[in-house]
Amino acid sequence: MNPNAAAKIKMLKRSRECLVSGLISLVVLIGVPFAMMAMASKEDRPRGFFGFCFFISVLSLVGLPFAVATIVSSAKVRAGERKFWNAARPYRIIGGVCAMLALIASFIVIALVGFLITNGDLDRG
Repeated sequence: MNPNAAAKIKMLKRSRECLVSGLISLVVLIGVPFAMMAMASKEDRPRGFFGFCFFISVLSLVGLPFAVATIVSSAKVRAGERKFWNAARPYRIIGGVCAMLALIASFIVIALVGFLITNGDLDRG
């Protein structure tokens, strides 16, 4: 097979992977409202709702590695676009935008959870 064709096929596949992993990384967006609800309910008794919201907000950070992987993969594909035309460029762009939104949301969730851990009474019943 032509090496240029193989490189182009690899670039198209990576663009599609950027879209998929970028969309998966949006799971982090779920954590922002749950972290805010945990902040609002940290003084309530019983603490079941607080614990649920805190757990979901921490669990939503599972999307952070997908966001980082998408950004790295998108940068590699973009470097390949200097040589070849990428028919799947919109997939790479949409995946990158989703990953950036997820990265911003991750930092918000990490900040809110960190605030809850440092200033909250998580060990009290």
